[in-house]
Amino acid sequence: MKTNALPHPDLEDRFLMPPGWRWHMFKNSQGRDIRFGSVAPESGIPDAVVIVLQGMGEFTEKYFELAHDLLKRNLSFWMIDWQGQGKSHRYLKDPHKRHSGGFSQDVDDLHYFIMEYVKHSAVHPDVGRIPLVMLGHSTGANIGLRYLQQYPEMFTCAAFTAPLIGLSVLKPMPSWLSRPITAAFKEAMDQSYAGIRDRQWRPEMRDATKNDIHSSDPARKAVHNSWCQFDPALQVGQVTYGWLHEANISCLKLQKKGFLETVETPCLFALAGKDRLVDNAAARKAIARMPNARIQEIPGAKHEILMETDDIRNRFLEAFDELLKSNNLKEKLKPF
Repeated sequence: MKTNALPHPDLEDRFLMPPGWRWHMFKNSQGRDIRFGSVAPESGIPDAVVIVLQGMGEFTEKYFELAHDLLKRNLSFWMIDWQGQGKSHRYLKDPHKRHSGGFSQDVDDLHYFIMEYVKHSAVHPDVGRIPLVMLGHSTGANIGLRYLQQYPEMFTCAAFTAPLIGLSVLKPMPSWLSRPITAAFKEAMDQSYAGIRDRQWRPEMRDATKNDIHSSDPARKAVHNSWCQFDPALQVGQVTYGWLHEANISCLKLQKKGFLETVETPCLFALAGKDRLVDNAAARKAIARMPNARIQEIPGAKHEILMETDDIRNRFLEAFDELLKSNNLKEKLKPF
């Protein structure tokens, strides 16, 4: 039986588990296992607790570099694997099928996670309540925005990269048409893979030239596949028609007039100029209606801004620093 020579992929230290890291598991209201991980600064008193919300098909290990970065800034890092990916519950017998029972389930899982685990760590006897900050990517941004609308007092501020407010694949369709079409596909082929390519996970889903849509940085681009090849339990293939419909429904909810207007939490949105997965035009239109939000345009970025080259990635992280400063979370920050 072949075994791995290392307890982790052969990656640079910055991409590996930070010292003090802890894994946990909880059962959600449906009795399904949800995995999460966390790490805190050595002092034990962070300036803020950052809850990072991963994108579709991702997993916590992919964000270890970000965890290192936040620790250097005296910030705690927390992340859950959404249902259907990482080492959380998989919906279907075929674990590669990225299915969904509705994004409202993810909002509920996030709330349980925060109330039962994160909030207890965000109080210290010497300093009192420690602010919560949200940092969401793509699908995580969609779920995060719904959370902010439903629980407006929980987070001090929030930042998002490549927010999923509209699906690029549905961009040519008006909302009145896309909803019944995705509903019809869900009705007929709910648990079937959507599309005709890239079904079960395989390295070519990201490595092939035609699929080079995630990052311009060779080292960071390799992190996703390195972890999936090291630990097959992390692998996720193509989405199902059921997921596609639920994602569309959730996007239309965010786009509906009157929804995001009620989110008063200060928000930063970074849009990747070379994004081929989310609809930036839909995002701009929806964000413009928010009372306390600003957009950061990053023309040269592909979809995964936090996995991009240093110059692109640091542009966002510097804006994230400014968001913390403007909300009185950090007084003195060294630039990235």
